[in-house]
Amino acid sequence: MPVPNAPIPTLHRLLRSTLVCILLASTPVFAKPEPPLRIPLENFGFHPLPSQFLLNGSSMLTLHYVDDKHLLLTFVAHRLIPRLPDEPAEDQDRVVDALLLELPTGRTLARTSWHLHDHAQYLWNLGHGHFLLRVRDTLTTFAPLANVATRDPFAQHPFLVSAERRLAALILSPEADLLIIETVKRNPPKPRPKPPILGPDPEPASTELTERNPVQINFYRIHAGDDGGPVQARSAGAIQTPRAGDIPATTAGYLAVVDQGHQHWAFDFHSYAGKIAELSPFDSTCSPAPLFVSHSEFIAFGCRNGQTRQQLGGFNMRGEEMWEQGLFGDFIAPSIAYAPASGRFALSRVMLRTSAVADQPISSDEVSGQSVVVYQTGTGKQLLRADCSPVERAGQNFALSPNGLGLAVVHADAIEIYTLPPLTTKDESDLKLARSIAPPENNLPVQFTGQATASSTSTDADSITQPYIQPAPAAPAAANAPANLPPASNQPASANQTTTSNPAATPPPATPPAPASQSGDAPPEQHRTPPTLYTLPDDKAPTKPKDTPQ
Repeated sequence: MPVPNAPIPTLHRLLRSTLVCILLASTPVFAKPEPPLRIPLENFGFHPLPSQFLLNGSSMLTLHYVDDKHLLLTFVAHRLIPRLPDEPAEDQDRVVDALLLELPTGRTLARTSWHLHDHAQYLWNLGHGHFLLRVRDTLTTFAPLANVATRDPFAQHPFLVSAERRLAALILSPEADLLIIETVKRNPPKPRPKPPILGPDPEPASTELTERNPVQINFYRIHAGDDGGPVQARSAGAIQTPRAGDIPATTAGYLAVVDQGHQHWAFDFHSYAGKIAELSPFDSTCSPAPLFVSHSEFIAFGCRNGQTRQQLGGFNMRGEEMWEQGLFGDFIAPSIAYAPASGRFALSRVMLRTSAVADQPISSDEVSGQSVVVYQTGTGKQLLRADCSPVERAGQNFALSPNGLGLAVVHADAIEIYTLPPLTTKDESDLKLARSIAPPENNLPVQFTGQATASSTSTDADSITQPYIQPAPAAPAAANAPANLPPASNQPASANQTTTSNPAATPPPATPPAPASQSGDAPPEQHRTPPTLYTLPDDKAPTKPKDTPQ
């Protein structure tokens, strides 16, 4: 029996098949993950939070890994707020509950409450089970798992107090070994005029930073041990700039963006020893925004056309662009969680139904969801995608485990724990190579091209060449909107950065109040004062705003 000949494909069919192959190759294919472990939030007395605050940038719910088997959950609690004497009128007081949870049981091992006074970010993960807590302009540290056997697992250790300056931003490097604190001069609040007998209250005075109110940036090298003791911090220098923003820096150096013209850009790594390493070029129709994800790798957000950042690339310190891919859809408020030990990071984006004006309030009707994608840094492979709900513009409602094998998200009134695939042989090889090319760490002062050390009295602020500084956007002006907002557009922002623009009228105490009952670790001796911010002389402030040098 003759076998019929196969029909010759037409040009139209060939083109259609080619197009399908291209689309399949460019679309990430996620393996169906195993059903997540679910821990209902109602078990801990959690109540739904107002969406208007979550969408406008209030930090009201956080989730962090303490280690691979324990979580730290915090959320705003619905209870009476104690009154304080001489409390500033602009305070936005709230009570936040913090719980140490065991995995996979979800059992509560310890619990405490904090009285906070604004809506900005208040918690950072320092690694090794340590956390940094901000109450107004006072920073303390605690290690709940290391001290869980004591009567006060959340006992706080004094870390830093800013009595003369107020915190504008706090940035933590992905390896949690470099802390960048940005402050502005504290201006005493003007007396509020008496309102007229009839008519609305007068508008509050603006707290925006001005040319005459420069930002001081202090750098600290920090080390958190596994013993639960106080976090060690060493001052590493200070500079002044016209504005607050994110700085891509490590303990070895910082990144600078070089404009090569015709929408071609490049990155230079400046070590604090003065050496410059020329890294990979990057094509973008807007100035790219780089962020370190480990000591030896960084990512950069760019634009394919116009000024919308919808391009993402991965780079290493050998001058190679490892991968590049698009970020599809309109989004705001990107935030990142890091797991450098496994060469992974998680990127969260608040997805919109239509494009929105940057730094403006949004309503729930404009939001289609919050998406989190876990990437393998060396290859750009997308390992898992998960959704968060309620949508939180400030981020921190998701976390990546230190070993990079677990992703925790808040979704549908529960904590969901996803198991990520183990590292492949190639992943382990890439990770080993990345560690081998990391710039050597040093104890030199953090300084930028043309800048003397912070202690020098001859520093000319106008001659300082700054690193790339991603500006922190202004807060949206909207009714009932919080005064302090993190970066809120589709501009990249470090997951460990916050803006704290709410001024404090009275200086905070030098040390936190002692708990009612003490056991376990002894409180710090009274003669041991916490480190304070090194203040540059007033004559070192920039006399005029400067554009970000390229």
